Amino acid sequence: MKNRKSYYYLFWVITIFIGLTLTIFTTLGNAQEPKIRIGAAVSMTGRLAKEGNLVKKGYDTWAEWVNGRGGINVGGKLHKVEMIYYDDKADPTTSAKLTEKLITEDKVNLILGPYSSGIAAATSAIGEKYGYVTIAPVANGDFVYERGFKYLFSVLSMATRDLVPIAELAVKQTPKPKTFAVVVLDHVFTLPSLEGVRKRSLELGLEEVYYGKFPVNTSDFSGILTAIKSKEPDLLYFGGFFPDAVSFYRQAKELNVNAKLYTTTGTAGHPDWLTVMKKDGEYVLAQVTWHPDMTYKGPFFTSASYNEFWKRKYGEDSSFFSACGFVAGILMQLAIEKAGSLDQTKIRDALRSMDIETFFGKFKFDEKGKNIAHRMGIIQVQGGKQVLIDPPRPGVKFLYPAPPWKER
Repeated sequence: MKNRKSYYYLFWVITIFIGLTLTIFTTLGNAQEPKIRIGAAVSMTGRLAKEGNLVKKGYDTWAEWVNGRGGINVGGKLHKVEMIYYDDKADPTTSAKLTEKLITEDKVNLILGPYSSGIAAATSAIGEKYGYVTIAPVANGDFVYERGFKYLFSVLSMATRDLVPIAELAVKQTPKPKTFAVVVLDHVFTLPSLEGVRKRSLELGLEEVYYGKFPVNTSDFSGILTAIKSKEPDLLYFGGFFPDAVSFYRQAKELNVNAKLYTTTGTAGHPDWLTVMKKDGEYVLAQVTWHPDMTYKGPFFTSASYNEFWKRKYGEDSSFFSACGFVAGILMQLAIEKAGSLDQTKIRDALRSMDIETFFGKFKFDEKGKNIAHRMGIIQVQGGKQVLIDPPRPGVKFLYPAPPWKER
């Protein structure tokens, strides 16, 4: 009996010892596992929550994907990615403060940017202050990159190029357009976008018959639309955000303001455009940063295989917002691996020397951090779908001229 008690005692001592040993070694192993901490202040709530969360989804999906591959190779050693987020509530000042917190308190290794040019302008100033590389996924306002910064890089081409392909496409159509009208939100993003297509249209020999700006939070476009109606433009270039475009085109239908071509600054390519506008959103064109039907090839994915990967995971096509976030992660990954280091200057120099094609498109950065190789795609809403019409594809037509509202 005494021996049996001794055996029980010895058994539990050994069990406890093994358990503690395993716990210690596991803890030490986890503590020693190298990680790359990447910080991002994004709009999870507020007026830009829809877009901000889609960008964040792209970041998260990239981090999960790269970790599933073992991590990022830094000088021959794999590092897992750890994402650290704060909600900037779509406020530039808040986003800047949170970015500084990520750098000074959370001690992140790298920064991925927020959604929107206005917010990125604020956060990138913090990155520059501390010498931190920032990749901006959806911030292509030209002004953001005209401040002499050395550590800021754009995923997208500049806003002044956004709608230029539409003008170039339009002048090839029959009947050939002769006139255009411009309606633009007085905002740092939309003004350059519309100025770019305006300038190109004039170069192509088109005549401007109307130009008008509207302030933020405009909901009544009747005065502008009445003025446009009297001018009967062939092309109607509209620049504003999602609520602006919805109000404008609903009122255009009510007032029977017709044109042969209608545009938006990206909003007709927004995931919610089809459900909100339904048939009233047909024939409208928009630039898109990326589309599943593009044919780019690069390391890891083609445009098609990336979208298939996304669909297997989420049961839906990737939005272009999420694609921007995902490719920003890939760019950071490739730069780190090329640098072989987490040193900010070495990563910056690796980005500057890039000249590559990815599933998203082409990347080559100038001295200001602008992506001078990227070209926007153009979609047109056709039959309840956002159809890629530029770059041109076999069997895909540009529906021009758009039928008058009363004939739809």
